[in-house]
Amino acid sequence: MASKSKPSQKKRKLDFENRIFNPTWSEKYCFVERFGQAQCVICYQTVAAYKEYNIRRHWETKHPSHPFASLNCDERKSAVSRLAGSLEKSVSLFRKQTTEADSVTQASYDVSLLIARRMKPFSDGDFIKECLMSIVTSVCPEHRAAFESVSLSSRTVRRRIEEMSDDVASATQSRCHELAFYSLALDESTDVKDISQLAIFIRGVTHEMNVCEEFLHICPLHGTTTGSDISNAVIRCMTDLSLDLSRLVSLTTDGAPSMIGDKKGAASLIVRHCQNEGHSQTIHRIHCIIHQEALCAKSATLVEVMSITVKVVNAILSRSLRHRQFRTLLEEATAHYGDLLYFCEVRWLSRGAMLSRVWDLRREVASFIRQERLPYECFEDSKWIARLALLTDICGHLNDLNLKLQGKDLLITDMFSHVKSFEVKLRLWQSQLSHGQTTHFSCLSSCLDKDIDRDECVTVIDCLRGEFTTRFSTLRALNDEFKVFTSPFECLVDDAPTALQMDLVELQCDEGLKTRFHSSSIVQFYRSLTAEGKFPSLTDHAKRVIAMFGSTYSCEQLFSKMKYCKSRLRSQMSDRHLSDILRLSSSSIQPNISSLISSKQSQPSH
Repeated sequence: MASKSKPSQKKRKLDFENRIFNPTWSEKYCFVERFGQAQCVICYQTVAAYKEYNIRRHWETKHPSHPFASLNCDERKSAVSRLAGSLEKSVSLFRKQTTEADSVTQASYDVSLLIARRMKPFSDGDFIKECLMSIVTSVCPEHRAAFESVSLSSRTVRRRIEEMSDDVASATQSRCHELAFYSLALDESTDVKDISQLAIFIRGVTHEMNVCEEFLHICPLHGTTTGSDISNAVIRCMTDLSLDLSRLVSLTTDGAPSMIGDKKGAASLIVRHCQNEGHSQTIHRIHCIIHQEALCAKSATLVEVMSITVKVVNAILSRSLRHRQFRTLLEEATAHYGDLLYFCEVRWLSRGAMLSRVWDLRREVASFIRQERLPYECFEDSKWIARLALLTDICGHLNDLNLKLQGKDLLITDMFSHVKSFEVKLRLWQSQLSHGQTTHFSCLSSCLDKDIDRDECVTVIDCLRGEFTTRFSTLRALNDEFKVFTSPFECLVDDAPTALQMDLVELQCDEGLKTRFHSSSIVQFYRSLTAEGKFPSLTDHAKRVIAMFGSTYSCEQLFSKMKYCKSRLRSQMSDRHLSDILRLSSSSIQPNISSLISSKQSQPSH
């Protein structure tokens, strides 16, 4: 038999008793009302409730011998007014000091954030303060004390950057938990100390169709860099951030064997790990589109022409005296450019930029070769110059394509469209060149027809077409899914995945949605469908496509910052500080400086 429980007694709630402060208590007991409480103006203590018994007991126990008791009525009023004014003045002074201290700390955080985003040494804080004090002394010396209290020492800047980096990392983790689907971009490079650094970026879509692309982590690999090492580092990072593996859509990497290998590549091992964890969704392994385009560009090189051009450039630029003489020649000839450019194999745009500069300065180069008697008579050969023109034009077109593929927040479908349009252009160019038309080749158009070898032009374009056809196999396999996303009103329902067919039928029969699709961006269109709760299967498919990385551009951009940040002069930078600086300089999330200030007591500069 269940025992009867005693009825619980209700607790008194002072808020419901409607007690009010009696003004006569000020004269009797030296109390005033402040912020809903009765406060003594002598000792500044407060009582729990507006009860005369509590206030009288405080007066009798705390201030029984105070001179206030011997005053008459008018004197008491004057004394209470004077003491209340002193209370307000002290509170205002404390509030002012706190506000000034917070402003000084805010300035310290702001400058430290600028130092991190510009990737400057921590010790630059001292130099910045020195410059500030010099300016203040000349412009507004009355404010010198305020500026002197801003702490910008090397230790303070380092501490501020660490705190802001931790705050951004926490905010990034919170944002990642809001993603409905996400993808990862992975790339690896070595710093100035030959430490391998693995960059990890995340791109995802929330349930409301908001796109997020953020720097996730940079992992130092001090040992080997096999596919197993890379995959373990990525899995460890995902575990630390509590990422849901069931929401992973794709992995985008460069073309290194340790990344894309079918058996021991990092991407394959990560997919296998997800399967072992019981996640059966399809995870696409995507080879960076920009890397594939750069590999295709290498096939367009006329080996002999490229080799001689690089040798000529190196012969001129590698020797100081010869280099000075060549620049003097360009100044005397009032050339459009003042120098040549070196060729760097690993830079995407280097080949086209170097060839374009050589083509523009070809007459000055030929004159300098004659003057210095260098063994490169080919610059006097009009047929060889025509071959150089062909190579320059092709590399210029490839550079234009590369620039279209660069940038953050690009949809993978838009990038693949640029590739497909370039393939169509190649077919057009091949047909035109076979008939002697050089309309789209500005450099080649300036050469005489008798110097142009049509067969060689067609062969070079055909070779380039073959490279583009062979590569991008992963994207071609996704072409049907991409078409459903980019052209939902034009794709054939029979060719679409079964799970999407019903939604596609209803969508294609809605003329209002068709008008909306053509009048807004594709992301905005699917965002509106999500907000209306329509076509859940189709909008989920759109989220997966939008979440895919098309390239590792963000990783390459991060490595450029890493080379600048951890340079030869700062080679002893720790992995922690490198990660902090790269996070603050790459993330779009702003650190919550106000929250950091509220948890800190400001200290004067040291």
